[in-house]
Amino acid sequence: MSPLTLALSQRILARLMPPAQAEALLGDLLEECRLRLRVESPASATRWYWTQLVSSMPVLLWTSLRRGAWLITIVTAVASYIAAAAIELALGYSLTRMTTSESVRLVIVLLAYVAALAPCGYVAASIRPGAARLLAFLMFATTCLMLATGSRAPLWFGGSLLILGPVAAIAGGRLRRVRL
Repeated sequence: MSPLTLALSQRILARLMPPAQAEALLGDLLEECRLRLRVESPASATRWYWTQLVSSMPVLLWTSLRRGAWLITIVTAVASYIAAAAIELALGYSLTRMTTSESVRLVIVLLAYVAALAPCGYVAASIRPGAARLLAFLMFATTCLMLATGSRAPLWFGGSLLILGPVAAIAGGRLRRVRL
């Protein structure tokens, strides 16, 4: 079994199960796979391993949903998204009143959104580790929707928001991991 296969399966299980249970399941799968390697080809044993892992996914996903782990992450990310939008509206409204240039207003709104997403990503990651990534995805998806529906905003604004929005949310979440 390759180290890449083990690392990938560990990451998959870590997302779906509490660490102790994931470690136990991975250990059982590895033990059985090693026994199979004695009598089967490596390709056959690896195929069996992935078949077992994939066939466990529906049950693991359902258990994870019942534990509420995903629900808390989703609620945290959506609340952070709403908070970022509220901060952007307040900042954007107060700062755009200082200029009459539409281009300057759009730059201010863009920077206000980026400035709001970073701390919201930090707070989201503090509550739930995956919430900042989900916040970044929400930002990306809504910006794609904005671009697809033909918003009045110029293309440079949408493109910048498409890149800077998710980057700011993820960067804020990464700051949570930094120890000062």
